[in-house]
Formats: sequence, structure tokens, C-alpha cells
Amino acid sequence: MKKILSLVLAVMLLATCAGFAMAEGKQTVTIWSTGSQNVADLFTALCDAYNAKEDSNYHAELQFIASGTGDEALNSRIGAAFQTGQTGTDFDVIAENTASFQSYVDEAGSEDLFLDYDASKIPGLENVTLTPVIFPTKLVPYRATTVVFAYDSERVPESELPHTWDELAAWIEAHPGRFAYNDPDTGGAGSGFVQSAIYRLIEDESARMSNDPKWLEYMQPGLDWLVKIHPFLYTTGGSVLYPAKNQGTLDLLINKEVDIIPAWADQILNNIASGTLPETTRMYQLDDMPLTGSDVSLGITSIGSNPDGAHEFIAFVISPEGQKICLENMKAIPVISPDLIDSDQKELVASLGNYSFISNGNLWKEEIYPLWQETILPL
Repeated sequence: MKKILSLVLAVMLLATCAGFAMAEGKQTVTIWSTGSQNVADLFTALCDAYNAKEDSNYHAELQFIASGTGDEALNSRIGAAFQTGQTGTDFDVIAENTASFQSYVDEAGSEDLFLDYDASKIPGLENVTLTPVIFPTKLVPYRATTVVFAYDSERVPESELPHTWDELAAWIEAHPGRFAYNDPDTGGAGSGFVQSAIYRLIEDESARMSNDPKWLEYMQPGLDWLVKIHPFLYTTGGSVLYPAKNQGTLDLLINKEVDIIPAWADQILNNIASGTLPETTRMYQLDDMPLTGSDVSLGITSIGSNPDGAHEFIAFVISPEGQKICLENMKAIPVISPDLIDSDQKELVASLGNYSFISNGNLWKEEIYPLWQETILPL
């Protein structure tokens, strides 16, 4: 009986929401995003603010998939829809790290999965200062983000910080159990660390922008480096632990179980602001190759049902109002001049623009992460 009642209530709720949207007389534009909870919170705030605007012509609806719970299947679903000729779907706008759009194109087998945007329908686009490294006519960056090394300056004095990858290995070996990175398939901080460790030792930097499997034979030195530090990482129950998700490693830093971790800058800033992390928490990058970062972009699919609504929503997100929401809700690096944003939090992200960019499409999921699993986990 309880199950039946729950189902009835769920149907009533859906009907109420649908009725509300119809009562507004507005067509829905659906935004799909993956990531951690802070990304979900950001897009909830963006959709709410957009929908509250009197001059919004559409109703924005969010579909969010948390990292590690099926996000890798979203590109497959959308790619399959494109390959089978589906149109008029609810895949209107995709929000992803720019590098991740390559995997969508790989699944679809064509760049035509995404429309070339119409600049005339995105007022304010001229204010965007970032140009995406891939698909520049199809993607509009709406924030930038980066993985950094985070530490507590009370426990690790600045004079003792490692500043190169070799120095980092030496620090980890000298401080067993005090460094951790998350399983790289469960969050971008871990994958950013692993990919940086691997690609920094590939002399030809064009490898960083390629999904060609030929580069796999050049990855052994980086994997060997990860093997070298493995015995000295955080342990529990006598075994090295690679925490699940970005939050797992962050929790270790919060609980003072480790001293240095790779983490997303926005997550660190938000935890400092909430008091979860102390104000003595600091962030920095290594000198010989910083950890990965990315502009994070919005793309309009060719199989969606509302391209006009997609353009209007994107215009809102890159507007000073939308960028203020990104900055204050997520501590995101803005894509427009900070002078255009009315916020006292601009200085928090002023020094976070130094990062490496890697875009290897499905090569990460299909080849590199399995290599990490086969090489590291049996140790």
C-alpha cells in the first residue's frame, strides 16, 4: 500500500510540475550536466535564477548525473541517439569540462552531434575571454576550473613544500601515509593527478590533445612513477587506499589524516568558506607541470528539441548575473572580465589560471584508466 501511495504521489508531483511549466506557457529547455554535488547545486541556482527572470522565454530544467554513478554512460546514450537518427530529444544543452566533449564526439562518430552556435542569439558572447581549445565554433565556456595541490600551512610549512614532481615523490616517501589521491575513475581530481603524472613524461606535447592509442606505449614512465609512490600513500587496515570520489580525499584532509592532496580549487574554496577546512588551507601548483584544469563549456546538441532556448540559456549563464552565480556558488573562475561582475569574491580566484590541458576523449576510459587499474591496484 505504501509503495502504491508513493507512486501516486510521485505521479501527482510530476503532473504538478508539468502543469506549472505549461501554465507558464513556456517551452522547456533541458540542461544535462555531470559532476560532483557542487555542480548540481550550481546549475540548480542557475536554472532557478533564469526561470525567475521576467524576460526568460523558456523554462530551464536540469538533468544531473553524479560522477561515478553513470556519467560515463551519458555520452554513450547521446552518441547512440545521434547514430540512430533521433531528433527532438530532451538533450538540449550539455555542460561538461571542455576536454570531455571529445568523448561525446567519439561516441557519436561525428562532430555534427553539436551545432555551431549562432553568435547573434547569444548577446554578451563578445565578453567571453576564453576560447575553447577544441570545437571553438560549437562550445561556449561558462567557467574555468583547475585541480590544485591543497594543504594545511600549519602542518606543512611553505618552506617544506615540494615544487617539482621529483620533489613531490621525495616528500611523499619522507612522509608515508600523508598523501592521497582518489580513484581516478571516481572524480576529476584523481584523474587530473594521474594524467598529469603520465603526460608530463611524454616529450611530444601533442599527445595531450590526441585520442590516438599510439600514445599508450609512451605512458610507462608515468605509470612507473605512480608505482614508485604507491607504498607511501595513505593506508587503512594495512593497505593503501584510493578514496572514492573527490570528496573522499577531501574528507581525509578535513580530518587531518593526510597533509597534501590533489583537489578541485572550487571545492577547497567552498570548504574554507563554510569553515569545514581551516583558513590556513592553501593551494598551489608544481613548477614543472601544473595539474590539469579546463574551461567548462556548454554545447547545443543537434538532436535536441529547443535550440533557441539553449541559446538563450547560454546567454544568461555568461551574463554578469550568471557569472556572479558561478563565482559565488562555486568559486568558479569567471569567463568574462571580473570588472563586469558585482561581487566581493573576485579576488579568491584571481590566481587560479595556471593549469595544464589534456583532451584525449575515450582514450582515458577505454585504455588509460584500465592501465592504471592493472598496474596499480594489484600492488
